[in-house]
Amino acid sequence: MFAWLSDLGWKTKLSSPGLLAKQAYRKLNGQSNVLRNEKLLGLLERMNGGLVNKDGSPVEENKIGGERELPVAEVKSRLEAASPKGKLHDYLVSKGIFRLGARVQCPYCLRASWFPLGDVRDTFACPKCQSTFPAIGNLDSCTWCYKTTGPFSVPNYADGAYSVLLTLDFFNEHRMHTMRTTPVLSFEGEAANGRKLEADFAMLWQESIFGERRDGVAFGECKTYGRFDEKDFERMRYIAKTFPGAVLVFSALRKSLTAKEISGIVRIAKAGRRHWKADRPINPVLILTGTELLSWRPPPNCWEDSVRKKFDRMYGLLAVCDATQQIYLNLPSWQVDWREQWEKKRRRSLAKRDTGKKRENNAPGLVEKDLTGKWSGPTSPGES
Repeated sequence: MFAWLSDLGWKTKLSSPGLLAKQAYRKLNGQSNVLRNEKLLGLLERMNGGLVNKDGSPVEENKIGGERELPVAEVKSRLEAASPKGKLHDYLVSKGIFRLGARVQCPYCLRASWFPLGDVRDTFACPKCQSTFPAIGNLDSCTWCYKTTGPFSVPNYADGAYSVLLTLDFFNEHRMHTMRTTPVLSFEGEAANGRKLEADFAMLWQESIFGERRDGVAFGECKTYGRFDEKDFERMRYIAKTFPGAVLVFSALRKSLTAKEISGIVRIAKAGRRHWKADRPINPVLILTGTELLSWRPPPNCWEDSVRKKFDRMYGLLAVCDATQQIYLNLPSWQVDWREQWEKKRRRSLAKRDTGKKRENNAPGLVEKDLTGKWSGPTSPGES
């Protein structure tokens, strides 16, 4: 992807969120689908100091405090509730997502502090009052707790990395069976003339539908539980103008959009519906929410029955783009839009032709000679 952008004159590099997302991807050995669990995301955010509901679901306005260690028993219980049929706890431990330590109470200031397993010695130094006390007699009453590690210890849902990874996971071959992608995570770019480029992800894609190969490029704007604002819309309008034919992806873990978000995306979607080539709009818009990203079933099976039946013969990325615009933006299909536009052009053309005929019929049959002695009108009555 970076090589393709370089050929177009862009100097690119991963941004700070992109580097973080890349580390999380490596930590999971590319198995980002484990994040397809809202209770797990809520647990990680709570351990990183974020504000979540008691059941682990997100709150409207997140607030970040100090990181929290949680007892091992509580973490196990929450993960069992998040994945009753799986061994989510064992999997996360095997990937080094958690770090074990002891929460020990200082006998002098009576405040509890967390000590990583490697720091458990014969004596402890209290970080609150700086007193030293022996492990014997105090370690017996400690609570063994977990803390998050690495990119999973970053609040605000790993600075948005989870939503980016889940969005890219949506395009994998297990969900979009004939699709192949070469993605790049959050990045920044600059052209020779100083123009800037920024996106939460980009990818070259290719798929085969009934033997017909399609390919292209896609750029994405991702939110976890935040909202799209004018800055995001402006960035995507710039990408649409710079890369005709690119798919524009709006992705969020929320399962609905606000009226303001819908209004902003509709303007971009309508501008991108202009017929480009091979029955493709110039900039198709794809909307993904928690309905698609957090489900283990691909579209249309992840949608409710009435919607699923409407789009049961949907194949390929462009068809999903068209469907999500109808579902989330309440827009008609591309084909309906294009038919209406062609019908308007046809009516205008007929009206223009009829107007021309009326003018010809109203033209005089005889035209007097001008001062030069030449006829200024038709050469014969039949041409009038």
